[in-house]
Amino acid sequence: MGKYRPFEINSRRNKINQAMNKRLFGRKKGYPLKLAKQKLFDEVFPKLRLSKKTKINEEIFSQFPSLIDTFWLEVGFGNGEHLKWQLEKNVNVGFFCSEPYLNGVASLISSLKKEYFDRIRIMMDDAEFLLELLPPRTISKVFILFPDPWHKKKHYKRRFINENTILKISNVLKNNGEVRIATDSESYVAWILHHFLKSEQFVWKASKKEDFLIKPSDWPATRYENKAISLGKCPVFLIFSKKNSKQH
Repeated sequence: MGKYRPFEINSRRNKINQAMNKRLFGRKKGYPLKLAKQKLFDEVFPKLRLSKKTKINEEIFSQFPSLIDTFWLEVGFGNGEHLKWQLEKNVNVGFFCSEPYLNGVASLISSLKKEYFDRIRIMMDDAEFLLELLPPRTISKVFILFPDPWHKKKHYKRRFINENTILKISNVLKNNGEVRIATDSESYVAWILHHFLKSEQFVWKASKKEDFLIKPSDWPATRYENKAISLGKCPVFLIFSKKNSKQH
């Protein structure tokens, strides 16, 4: 049989399958939080936390302030610069968001004014779980800003954008809802366009290069965008609209 016995081979296969079933591939924790930031996180996060066991229904939505009439979703918000900007500029919007990185979640919480806490709900886990929890046609905009491009071809399967997630995004979006995606990876741009354009759920309305090289005024810069520009890269800003169900 060679180096491994049959039961050892099966054991190795099971471990590989278990690893493939895990949808998170990045790190979840970095440097230790400072005492004050850790204390604030411990106090605030439990009130904002969503988990895979959370039942997201009308009760969840009713816990947002009464002035909230629109809900947006941000996938992997990093340190939260974009999310914070949108909260400040759109007082009638509630946010569902995901970020598996503890330090990023802690940074967002420490940067927000207390009055913003009741307008956000955070899942510190894979965004796919959040997409699976949200009721159909409840979200008006989805933001996916500078997701990990996983440059190596053997890692393409780890990319967040794929046929499966596009279907899940379409399910939670309202008709004519919007998906905004930013990346500085040429191969990921091609990948994203390929998957969205072959889907039956979305349209890309760009007609000239300025439509994807120049972002709208309500799309603030993040540190990832600034870093890409400083390295001489050219970020691309893609906006897809969900087709009205009557168009299918």
